[in-house]
Formats: sequence, structure tokens, C-alpha cells
Amino acid sequence: MAELYENLISRQIKIFSSQEQEKLRYTKVTVVGCGGLGGSVIEQLVRAGFENIKIIDCDVFDQTNLNRQIRSNLDTIGQSKVQVTKSAMLKINPNIVVDVFEGIINQKNAYKILEDSDIVIDAVDNVLTRVIISRACKELGIPFVHAAIEITQGQLSIFTKESPSYEELFNLKSKNKELTEEVENYLLKISSKKPQVLGTTAAVFGTLEVIETIKFILNKEYLIVSPNVLMGDVLNMASFEIINF
Repeated sequence: MAELYENLISRQIKIFSSQEQEKLRYTKVTVVGCGGLGGSVIEQLVRAGFENIKIIDCDVFDQTNLNRQIRSNLDTIGQSKVQVTKSAMLKINPNIVVDVFEGIINQKNAYKILEDSDIVIDAVDNVLTRVIISRACKELGIPFVHAAIEITQGQLSIFTKESPSYEELFNLKSKNKELTEEVENYLLKISSKKPQVLGTTAAVFGTLEVIETIKFILNKEYLIVSPNVLMGDVLNMASFEIINF
């Protein structure tokens, strides 16, 4: 197993010091969502040498996932996203620890699910779940790496205990309010329709989430931390810019 890990990371040993690589190896990363963003994020974490990962999703693959979700194929249609993803990751590195939660993350269970994480990555497709995760991370003091995509566009930022929160940054009406049924319905309506998405948009912004995660863990420069947000359209690379909200 030691030889496998050394070979796995052999092409990046001049990018990270041995101490930095070990830090990546043992940092516990939780990825919420195993779809378009999440599938790319999880695979690239494993290939970068992370060995302690928790993945969360309640869904199964269907044919509409084939354009962007890398674990979806005709053999996995109808199968659990977390179980398929876990199995595939163990084929890359059998030494990794992959914890799975196959269910919906909500107000009642979010803190328990996330509390042992060192960093949490957002790969969800609805605003309500994102708000629940963001609030839990803020209270627990866990950095929260966010990305969202639609059509060919995406956005990315990191939220910390000290930074403006997701709700504050995007001025959601839910900020500073309890998540009552009325507030939850408001958040659900924001993302009630499944957006059109080019598959490569998910791959690009999933990759950027992994890059920002690595940078944050290793305390690198040029982090995109709230209130800064990276925004861009994959069909126009000149459109990528960091905006201060």
C-alpha cells in the first residue's frame, strides 16, 4: 500500500512538500453531493492523495445524469450514487477511508454529520440544503468551499467562521432568520427548477473547488474567500474574474 501511494502522488512530489502531502492525506474532507460537481470533486481528491473522505447523497443515477456525472453510465443507472462512487474510489486507492451517508442532510442531522470534518465541499443542487450546510459549518467553525453552476456559468467562494456567510454574501432573505416552513419554502423556490447544464461546466468548477480546498488546507496564497467570488463562463475564458461582493 505504501508503494501504491508513492506511485499515486509521484507526479506531484515537486509541487507539495512531503509534509504538505501528508497533511492532504489525513485531512478529513466531506463532500455533500455525488453528482456533476461532486463526482469530479471526489475523484480528484482521491487522485491528489486524500485518504479520508466522507460523501453524502440521497439519490440514484438516471439517464439525465449521463452528460455530466462521471460515475453515471448504463451499468450504474438506478444505483446509489454514494455506493457507486465509494466502490470506484476504492479501485483507485484501496487504502482510503470513505464514510458514506446515504440520505438527506437537513436541520436535524447536519451538525452531527459534519462535526468531524476538517473542511466541507458544496456540491449540492438546491439553495435550501446549501444554507443548512453553510449554517452548520459556520457554527462549527468548519471552512465551507462553495460552487454553483448553471448552463455554462459558475461561481466559487470559500466561507469561513470569520467571513461573510453564504446567506449574507448573496443577500438571501433567510439571513438571520429561523428556518421555518415559510423560509424553507422561499429557499426551495430559488432552485425549484433543474437548470440546463453543460457537462464540462461541472467538471471545471469541480476542479476549481478541489484547487481551492488544497490551497486552503496548505495555507497557500490567492485564496478566494468571501466576500470575494470567482465567476465565469466556460465558453468565454476571458469572463473569469474575482468579484468583491
